[in-house]
Amino acid sequence: MARELPKPNAMKPNTPTQEEISARAYQIFVERGCPEGRDLEHWLEAEAQLNASTQMQTQAPAATTASIGTSPDSRTATRQTQGRKAQKTATSARI
Repeated sequence: MARELPKPNAMKPNTPTQEEISARAYQIFVERGCPEGRDLEHWLEAEAQLNASTQMQTQAPAATTASIGTSPDSRTATRQTQGRKAQKTATSARI
């Protein structure tokens, strides 16, 4: 019975692929004027940048979702707006 190997990113979700790291490392290589002998340095820097980028992307939606409409200031602003609408309606009804 043959065992199926997991896909490269199946074990660690949101990790950059080797192709993505390679492309970014090449960009770094070119940006720095194509210096010879720094391939490992460029690879490690590219990997770190991409890992940081994916972490920020996964954390940002959670932080944004948690803060929408839950702060006391946003509830106060909503109440003030609703109060103004009610005052305008009452004033226009008297006229």
